[in-house]
Amino acid sequence: MYFQKIFALALFACLFSWTPNEVAAQDVIPTKGKEFWVGFMQNYEVEAWQEELNLFIVSDQNTTGLVEIPGQGWSQAFAVIANQTTTVTIPNNIGENYLNETIDTKGIYVTTEDTVAVFAINFNGYTADGTKVLPIQSLGVEYRISSYQGLSSWGSEFLIVATEDDTEVEITPTVATLGGQPAGVPFTVSLNVGETYQVKVSSAGGDFMGTVIKGTENNGECRPFAVFSGTSCTNIPVGCVACDHIYEQNFPVETWGTEFYVVPFSFATSYTYRVMANVNNTNVVINGGAPILLNAGEFFEDNDVSDVICVIGDRPISVTQYMEGISCAGSGDPAMLILNDATQKIDNITFSTVSSTVITEHGLNVIMETADVG
Repeated sequence: MYFQKIFALALFACLFSWTPNEVAAQDVIPTKGKEFWVGFMQNYEVEAWQEELNLFIVSDQNTTGLVEIPGQGWSQAFAVIANQTTTVTIPNNIGENYLNETIDTKGIYVTTEDTVAVFAINFNGYTADGTKVLPIQSLGVEYRISSYQGLSSWGSEFLIVATEDDTEVEITPTVATLGGQPAGVPFTVSLNVGETYQVKVSSAGGDFMGTVIKGTENNGECRPFAVFSGTSCTNIPVGCVACDHIYEQNFPVETWGTEFYVVPFSFATSYTYRVMANVNNTNVVINGGAPILLNAGEFFEDNDVSDVICVIGDRPISVTQYMEGISCAGSGDPAMLILNDATQKIDNITFSTVSSTVITEHGLNVIMETADVG
């Protein structure tokens, strides 16, 4: 049930501080901008029905823009009416990445005259997920990704999108890749602007959670790139049907935070979350309990959660919330949200929901100070 993820996605993705000329820092991650790079990973392809790749573009002012895939020779102009959603549909054959460990040319470039927010939806009638899209000023050169193990041949995966020529990245996978790269051994890939590189796991039980993707010394700090991750189709947790695609853009590690709130979905009886460390000797406290010690790339997972969770780290951490399968949560199917930390707030939100014959309900979560509830 895809609708719940999309509404939650739009809200959580917009809960950030932002001013027009802000530069990304430890506690500021702009989600609005005028220039974006996005890529779509491979969705579950066995029962393709109503396949569609969509970009939702919203703004609080009228503007115009262009979506293009330079490597495919495709482009489409668009206009945005203030506080309304513009949808641009990308042809699947030129926008969705299918290849493994092969350089492709499916990077999607969005430019606008005035400031917008962009969301990407990889839609299939039975399996779909979406993500916020970070503007180019919020990208970085070092990531540690979130994911989940998959089913059968529809496993964990991630996608790199280059924004500059001569982008050189070093990848250290946590598990063996389908192309034969062993776990824990770095390998290097060089990309030019608009090129994409998708990596799939070697076995269904493998999970790329914690994989490090960073620019090499040759790449430097001036060639940021975008990273998307998830799973072609997964059960969350293992054994909870049904299988669904999960898909989310990752934050650079330099923007990770130390305080997070994880909120139940109103339509479901439970959810799953993971807390991941980037450096050794990271202590994590959950709802005031005993500290949990995590080393670099390690994560703590909790399933069948029904309460609000407060997560505090003594060093920067990443917190990912997952929708569980309907057989365990009573409603919904797997989806993934990489959460922003509690320091990032906003008091004016523009967001979008999906229109579809199979999406008939929407949900909304809002996190605020107790004093502001009235």
